[in-house]
Amino acid sequence: MFRELCGDSSLKNVILVTNMWGGVSEDVGEARERELTTNFFKPVLDKGAKIVRHHNTAQSAHNVIRRVMGNRPITLQIQRELVDEGKDITDTAAAEVINEELNGEIRRLQAELRDIKVEMKEAVKGNDEETKQELEEGARKLQEQVIKMMMDWEGMTSSYIEEKKRTEQVMRQMQEEARRERERIEAAYKQQVDDLNRRLQESANASTSERETLQQRLDKLQHQWDNRSGCIVM
Repeated sequence: MFRELCGDSSLKNVILVTNMWGGVSEDVGEARERELTTNFFKPVLDKGAKIVRHHNTAQSAHNVIRRVMGNRPITLQIQRELVDEGKDITDTAAAEVINEELNGEIRRLQAELRDIKVEMKEAVKGNDEETKQELEEGARKLQEQVIKMMMDWEGMTSSYIEEKKRTEQVMRQMQEEARRERERIEAAYKQQVDDLNRRLQESANASTSERETLQQRLDKLQHQWDNRSGCIVM
């Protein structure tokens, strides 16, 4: 799951921190660390992750933080899938892992249910009412677990979809507000330019200095507008 969320390319930024070194001897701690690095953590370490020890001291914690701060930010796989590729969350690699694990757990529970039903039939044949009731209770709890797991998955998916819709709506509102503000600024700029041009045309009998002042104001206004990011000179 972790690898599917982050992606292999970002694993070089991962810091695996071991603790509780003060609770065991150094030999025991190193043996456990070797077991982790050669088994559980090996796939991640092979992709560039680092393992460090935390000795329950401020200095040790600072060392871990410095290692993390030295990393260069990398886009996670789940981010690329959702944003760049426009995938639905149910189509991501992480969701596939969750779905696979969920289906595996449901299959296991369903197998237990089948076993219980067989035992219930035997209990009925033997008129063992107490065993039958216990088995019925066990079957009910297993069925509730299956239903809850399925509802949790569906709920997580629907929550993401709703949140995505809300985010998209906010983005549309922001874009609309930005468009209206841009139009307002452009209209105000055009009004000022038109006003200065009109005053220049009407100042035929004005002094040279007055005309130069108006022209300078117009040139300054146009220069300021030209240097506005993303704006178009009209």
